[in-house]
Amino acid sequence: MKKSIWLASSALLAGLSQASLALAQEADAAPPDIEDVVVTAERFGSGLTRATFTLGAEDIAERPLGADIMQSLVKVPGVQVSTGDARGGSFSFELYMRGLNKEQIGLTIDGVPTGDARFNGGSPPTRFIESSNIGKIVASQSSADIGAPSRFALGGFIDFITNDPTQDPGLTIEAGLGSFDFRRLYGRADFGEFAPGLTGYASASFQENDVWAGRDSRSSQRDHYEVKLRKRFDNGSMIQGRVAYNDQTDNDFNIVTKGEFNVDRHSDQATDALTGIPAKDVNFGGALGGVRKDLLAYVNGRLILSDRITLNVNPYYQTLDGESFRYQDRARRMTGADPRAVTGYNVNGGAIRPALITTRDSNAVGGPADMRITPRERERYGLTSELKVLDLVQGHTLRFGAWYEGGDSSERRNFYRITDPVRSIGYDRSQLNYVEYERSAEVKTVMLYAQDEVRLFDERLKLALGVTWYDIRYEAKSPLEYRAELAFSQASDINPKLGATWRLTPQWEVFGGYARNFSGIPEDAFLGSTAVIDPDALAPIQTRNLDLGLRYVSTDRAFSIQAYDVDLKNGVGIVPRDPTAILDPDEIVRGNVATRAANTLGQTSRGLEVTGFQNLGVIDLYAAFAYQDATHDNPAAGSADRATLASLGIIGGARVRDIPRHSLFAQVGWSPTRNVRVELNARYVGERAGGHIIAPTTFREVEVETLEAYTIMGLTAHYDLDVAGLPTTRLQFNIDNLFDETYLAAVSSSTANQPEFGLTSGPDVRTLDRYFVGAPRTLTVSLRTRF
Repeated sequence: MKKSIWLASSALLAGLSQASLALAQEADAAPPDIEDVVVTAERFGSGLTRATFTLGAEDIAERPLGADIMQSLVKVPGVQVSTGDARGGSFSFELYMRGLNKEQIGLTIDGVPTGDARFNGGSPPTRFIESSNIGKIVASQSSADIGAPSRFALGGFIDFITNDPTQDPGLTIEAGLGSFDFRRLYGRADFGEFAPGLTGYASASFQENDVWAGRDSRSSQRDHYEVKLRKRFDNGSMIQGRVAYNDQTDNDFNIVTKGEFNVDRHSDQATDALTGIPAKDVNFGGALGGVRKDLLAYVNGRLILSDRITLNVNPYYQTLDGESFRYQDRARRMTGADPRAVTGYNVNGGAIRPALITTRDSNAVGGPADMRITPRERERYGLTSELKVLDLVQGHTLRFGAWYEGGDSSERRNFYRITDPVRSIGYDRSQLNYVEYERSAEVKTVMLYAQDEVRLFDERLKLALGVTWYDIRYEAKSPLEYRAELAFSQASDINPKLGATWRLTPQWEVFGGYARNFSGIPEDAFLGSTAVIDPDALAPIQTRNLDLGLRYVSTDRAFSIQAYDVDLKNGVGIVPRDPTAILDPDEIVRGNVATRAANTLGQTSRGLEVTGFQNLGVIDLYAAFAYQDATHDNPAAGSADRATLASLGIIGGARVRDIPRHSLFAQVGWSPTRNVRVELNARYVGERAGGHIIAPTTFREVEVETLEAYTIMGLTAHYDLDVAGLPTTRLQFNIDNLFDETYLAAVSSSTANQPEFGLTSGPDVRTLDRYFVGAPRTLTVSLRTRF
């Protein structure tokens, strides 16, 4: 681990040094690009031709130091975030924006794409982020800036912007303690300007906590390291590089049925101790989790070629090495000595393998059991570039850009016999009994774009007229499942991306936008499916986005109202390969059934977002309300399309899972002195659609399970010690879920498209686990000192 950080950091420093020699100019001590305080106009997106909201460092600092950076997004109108723990979560992380889920939202760090946000094999941004090193978060709820590099930005887009190294040397130390044995240490050394125009910092943090739902068997631990160097030149050019490395081990949260939650609202049904009986220990929380190591390295280059021409170049490289694990209440062994054996392929190309011997005595003490290990590896590399020409024709700013990304991902599923199920979940890695699959996929993406930003009528009217084009090439294989080696491509149409803003007065402006977006096929369709993909049968995901809004921004108050309409076509889901087969619900939850990728038709999301801010001096008020009406396509009753949709676990015309019609975030802040601040916030999430209850084999539509609304409150208080001669110190206290509300936080995407097999036992029986339980009241104390 230390060697990889040293190599990446050394390469980064060498690159910056070479760039400094090439430009051969001494830098001025210019102020940082990113300010710690985001002004009201920037926060509300004033002057932009799209719906945009910016969170500053002060917003991020409202959360406990070290908390998952994604949780700060609950303040953004139209955004919904949930994690199983008050400070974060992996498997339990869910994100929505205007009815789109986490795999349909673009995510970048300093403009560099992080990839998709799925837990297993994906790259959630939090892996590459230390929240104390983030300067601001720019969330575009409608459609991203035209150059935003992502295959997943079907609507919204979020960019996490790291803060700059300081001009003077300094040391920052942070520490945290809290509920459920939370412990955190963080240190950052700023080097100051150690060469002309060259600054940098290095940071390291360690944090761990028990999982609140299983404190005796589950925990989370994270080691995180970052290095950033930045070089400024006196002509305005800049080059910076950053390396982030994350080493994480965690047991995450189980999912439950609504009935289980109603019986015990404080449990996720995972057990906290081994019994030695496989039928019970299959739910042992200590055997539910994963480990992963993530590395992201990139360079941002902004080269001022003339007073009108700027070139931006951003190369990047990312790796993932990890695995997830889960207890199995039976033992599997491939006949013969080779657990990967394939003896041939049938006429359809399916793999012919030796007989699989399954031994099961689940209710016996010491009965046979396996540990299922799923290793995942990923490598991504790419380059974004843009040429910007200002006023080649008066009043026009031209942008021409390109993005290339390549990379490959792999996933395997291995089964090892647990050595002594009575005493532990230990197993011998040298005794591999069965390999279910070895899948790999390579995806190469090219995006080209062009835009003319036109400024008219003394710049009161601004038009952004752009087009984008994608070409995505796929290669995939899974030789233990099928013979085919896929190789095909999909290209988008030339898609428009248009925006406008009209400044009515210095405070009031109207804005709106229209865009068509293209996503292609997600990697999970290759790595999460047991069946070969038919390129002609799986259409790329596409959206049409329309929004219109009104903003008012002044020094001490702001208001915005925006309406939107998002139309998504050709959604993709992972569903059972044979939807008519009778399956074990427990095996579905554990991911042990044959699956395929399939289009799930489309959905529409229409809504209204209202946001307001008022500064009254020692008191300030903020609120963001969202109305969202997100529904699936509604084929005619009895039609083939409706039957197909039901076979994919969706009731036509029903509301999209987990999207509330009404949600509200409100906060009141009190600053009686310059050193003291107290904030009280409330988050209301209205009724949501939970599971679409559909009978197996017949696909009879039964009902849409409804999740009740909830309101949770939070309290933050901090005191700043700022005395000459002493280090600047902040003491902060956070209480999440102040009144210890019990609620279902999210619908798990892992079982979203599955039928309800409990119906085979009775009309009211629900056995398929679907929901994450919300975190209880959680206290955190944080201390930050800067020398």
